[in-house]
Amino acid sequence: MARPLSLQIYVSRELAGRVRAAAARNDLSVSEWVRTLVTSACDQSENAGQHDKVIERIHRQSVFIMVGLDALLAGHPDHGLRDRAHQAYGRKCKQLGITSSTSEGSST
Repeated sequence: MARPLSLQIYVSRELAGRVRAAAARNDLSVSEWVRTLVTSACDQSENAGQHDKVIERIHRQSVFIMVGLDALLAGHPDHGLRDRAHQAYGRKCKQLGITSSTSEGSST
């Protein structure tokens, strides 16, 4: 196993005390405790980029579904169906405690 590299940081006395106390509460050395946090922060940073990509893909798919569904409702023989769907959407949003925006779920 290769010898670990040393990273040096400077912190205030107060923060140093907090770090030492937190490490002690977890029965870890300061190095182990900080290493765990740094590893976790790096992993979360990498996952954040993936998370953003997933959210963007879901957003694009949602817009496509919204536009497609609105087009199908607009072309449906029952001309009132589209309005009833929009009203049901508003009621469901209210029931769930979320705000419905006129820009969401409708083109009216």
